[in-house]
Amino acid sequence: MSESGDYTPAPYWSDHKSFKTAKAHYDSSAARSYDDAVSDGKTLKDLIPASVTTESTNPLVVVTDETGSMGEWPAVIFSKLPYFEHEAKVYLGDDMEISFAAIGDAHTGSEKYWLQVRPFAKQKAIATEIKKLVIEGQGGGQVSETYEMAALYYARKAKMPKAIKPIIIFIGDEKPYNMISKEHAKMIGIASEERIATADVFEELKRKFSVYLIRKPYGSDTSNVMDSTNLGIRKVWADLIGEDHIADLPSAERVMDVIFGILANETRKVPYFEEELNDRQLKDKGGAAKVETVMKSLKTIHAALPAPGTKKDAAGDGKSRLHTTKKSSGATKRLVD
Repeated sequence: MSESGDYTPAPYWSDHKSFKTAKAHYDSSAARSYDDAVSDGKTLKDLIPASVTTESTNPLVVVTDETGSMGEWPAVIFSKLPYFEHEAKVYLGDDMEISFAAIGDAHTGSEKYWLQVRPFAKQKAIATEIKKLVIEGQGGGQVSETYEMAALYYARKAKMPKAIKPIIIFIGDEKPYNMISKEHAKMIGIASEERIATADVFEELKRKFSVYLIRKPYGSDTSNVMDSTNLGIRKVWADLIGEDHIADLPSAERVMDVIFGILANETRKVPYFEEELNDRQLKDKGGAAKVETVMKSLKTIHAALPAPGTKKDAAGDGKSRLHTTKKSSGATKRLVD
């Protein structure tokens, strides 16, 4: 489906008439979400389940920064949920379930709901859950947000008994804080006698998930030029998850395409992804520029793939790497070699 074209969602997406109307509907809901949460007396604890559970073999987690600097990004994701669900199943299978989470800043005191987690969901329930996220739009301008709290939660609190290698994608423009206090850990239901290093948390998370970042450039510049601030942010993430698991993306409108590119990387379906992307976007005015933006963003991620036909490409027949076993030659690729 091209950006300008109409689309026919599954019956349970009947209220998503178009990208534009769906985004407007979400914007209206998000604008009142904070006031509604405060009015209802919701606390941080109310928005963080004791755990999240899925029986899916291919679960996906999307963690988005909801602070003011991220602007339209959550709304763009919501506006394209019907197509997201449809296309993601091509990569992850019909039993795919998604858990959305939102992070803010636990350190500045400006946010009440600096971590929010929604249960794994499928079909129309995906939209129901993402609309329950409270958009505060605050943040403290510290060039750090509490991504590490979401990492700790999913490392310890996600129960996925049938999952082979689930995927978690962070979307944000800043870096994690380098330590988690025992007080903050306790607030999300995790007991610790001492501070926890963020580097240790991400190592734990990588043993459970394939971990990626879609990184919006920090600041108002959308040119994706790496100034010293952006270079510093990127280096922190690269040290945590690896250069080949970071997509630098200046445009919110292309976030869904980049998510598909990440799923294609994990399932060895990059040729299909590229064909589908070109077929869908080149129909539009400016489509070539859209494709260029997406492919540039994914350059480091897709460059890490082994050449077709090599031993390392044993899963290259289009079968998901999520379904390989430890004994097979297509064993799940380690995140950081």
